[in-house]
Amino acid sequence: MPVTQAMEYKPNFTRHAQKRLTARGIKGNVVELITIYGDREARVGERLIALSLSADKIRELIAENIVKPQQVSSLSKTVVLLNEDRFQVVTAFARYGKKGRRYDHGIKYSDSRSRGFIEL
Repeated sequence: MPVTQAMEYKPNFTRHAQKRLTARGIKGNVVELITIYGDREARVGERLIALSLSADKIRELIAENIVKPQQVSSLSKTVVLLNEDRFQVVTAFARYGKKGRRYDHGIKYSDSRSRGFIEL
């Protein structure tokens, strides 16, 4: 996707999402990249989807100079909940935690052994 097209698809953030991103130290540009280029998705409800990036997609984005290598760690472990009707970010969180998310169990992660670290 060309950069000009990607700029047209910037998501809106709910107040809750803005608070959660700040509290969890997740950068807005990381969330935007995931909403635009996310290749793994799982339905959470009628309107919500959980988006994340696979290791292969992150490598592809680095090769195309869309993503900096310094962003790999945050991109690989962040999940974004998106209201697809409004293209609005509801929240974002780290994929790896003490307790797995119910909708996270059905997704096959190609980088599960690395636990968030991708070898370049």
